[in-house]
Amino acid sequence: MQIDILTIFPSFFDQFLRHGMVRVARRSGRLDVRISDLRAFAEDRHRTVDDRPYGGGPGMLLKPEPVFRAMDLLGLDPGKQPAAGTVPLLMCPQGQKMGQKDLEDFSGAERLVILCGRYEGYDERIVEAYPWKRVSLGDYVLSGGEVAAMALIEGTVRLLPGVLGDEESALRDSFGEWTGPEGLDHAHWTRPPQYRGRGVPEVLLSGDHGAIEKWRRENSGQQGPGHRDAVTGNSGNPASDGGSPDRNQDGVSQEEIPGE
Repeated sequence: MQIDILTIFPSFFDQFLRHGMVRVARRSGRLDVRISDLRAFAEDRHRTVDDRPYGGGPGMLLKPEPVFRAMDLLGLDPGKQPAAGTVPLLMCPQGQKMGQKDLEDFSGAERLVILCGRYEGYDERIVEAYPWKRVSLGDYVLSGGEVAAMALIEGTVRLLPGVLGDEESALRDSFGEWTGPEGLDHAHWTRPPQYRGRGVPEVLLSGDHGAIEKWRRENSGQQGPGHRDAVTGNSGNPASDGGSPDRNQDGVSQEEIPGE
């Protein structure tokens, strides 16, 4: 998969692209991320990408010229459909709230082109000129689209074939095939079996895989909206009282990715 990101803050993505499943996907050749600095497409010496809105009002708008020029370079023509397999994504509060099904759809694309807004919003000609799929994280406002883009990329890339070490992991995630589109994952425990007076459910120590699967199904059903409403920052599970050992969490050495 190729992902093109258009932003005025390209450095925001520097560390994000070097860690986790995104880094694994890039190192394996399954993901190619290309970042375009919109300021590079401004024509004045100040590299201006914003201006005041016609009619007055607060804030500034992202100007059309840098965006149109950047899209031209990426091969997307205004008023035309993109090549098959290419999905243009516009990060904005007016967009559809992103869900797991959207991430699954995105993971099947050959190329994502993500425009990260800033300021008060976009000049409407940017919105009208391309067949964007508008995407929002939720009913709240961020200062820009970069954080939303990272969430989208993180959720999409882990679904690419061969990125996760265990393919079943994605199937058993919340909202996945195992739980169903509205379902949530069951609770989890790991070693030690006892810690500060808190233990692991006996069924999980029994070795009876049928009983364990039945328990997990039942527990998953208990993690629904009512459970969410009852949780006010404390899940009821013992929290870690320290960081994990000094090791790479995704199992891949911390080498530089070629080209970085």
